[in-house]
Amino acid sequence: MSNIYITEDIKNYTKGIEILKKIKNYEIIKDEKTFIQMIRDMKLTNEEEKQYTLFTTKKGHFLKNYYLDDNLSKIKEEFYLSYENNCPFNCLYCYLRDYFNHSAFIFYVNLQDMFTELDKFNKSGTMISAGIVNDTLVHDSLTNVTSDLIEYFKDRPELILELRTKSHNIKNLLKITPHKNILISFTFSPKEVIDRYELGASSLSERIAAAKKLQEHGYSIGLRLDPMIDIQGSALAYQNMIKEIFSVLDLNKIRDIGIGTIRYKKGLRQKVLAERNTDLFFNEFIVGIDGKERYFKKIRIDMYKNVVTAIKKYGKFDIYLGMEPQYIWDEVFKREAR
Repeated sequence: MSNIYITEDIKNYTKGIEILKKIKNYEIIKDEKTFIQMIRDMKLTNEEEKQYTLFTTKKGHFLKNYYLDDNLSKIKEEFYLSYENNCPFNCLYCYLRDYFNHSAFIFYVNLQDMFTELDKFNKSGTMISAGIVNDTLVHDSLTNVTSDLIEYFKDRPELILELRTKSHNIKNLLKITPHKNILISFTFSPKEVIDRYELGASSLSERIAAAKKLQEHGYSIGLRLDPMIDIQGSALAYQNMIKEIFSVLDLNKIRDIGIGTIRYKKGLRQKVLAERNTDLFFNEFIVGIDGKERYFKKIRIDMYKNVVTAIKKYGKFDIYLGMEPQYIWDEVFKREAR
């Protein structure tokens, strides 16, 4: 981690003091707005922006309601936590490139404010995700935020905490006693997809090995095959990936499986292609009812059926689709009970 900035007020918080003991070189900046403006003024590439970090405090809400068009079926990740933004991985399809309009890593140290906000949340049975606007594990050696999250949620058994990641940095998690309402979800992609589009992220074998160690430690694991990419020979690539994952993991400790295909706002494609020559967007896309570009219906259905068929060879699992209308669910699962 390089080019580290802080705001003075982090020195008033336990987490801020904890982080300052670990970082040596940093600059002080007025506030988050000034930091973001500085990043934009430098006109850096996406990869260059990822070399900048800010530790500050959050003034708004930490708990966010995931926006979902009314025409799309409900997803489990209805709520998510925004205690840090962005990550160092350079996944070309990442919607955060367009969502934040910068790629610098920002961590908010006033976690107690987040937990005070969560104290007022009483929607029992809800999954609250961490890792929707960040990667929960990649910087955990510095922030140790997973310990804070699990320490809080172990006393909220009526809620489910999902920690989502593409990282194999699980050292902190292996020091913590697992709890039934803690779910560690790994985003899995075939090696071909990782090598071409998930630059800097942990390899498929590293993610599988990390998931296996966490299962052995007592954690439940979620599989997130999202976004699926329609590469040449994708059917076989995803079948082989399923075989590799399911031949290693404890099938009894897989809580659920979320699958989805690539979707993005038009601005993302323009930003990526301005910096990098990639075939990621060479397929035919249509604009969906939520305004996002995605594969044609038949391509998506074929990809889903291929993966679901491969998964079912290993047993019955809780499988759900990400951001798809009901008729896609019906076609993929042939009116099976969801």
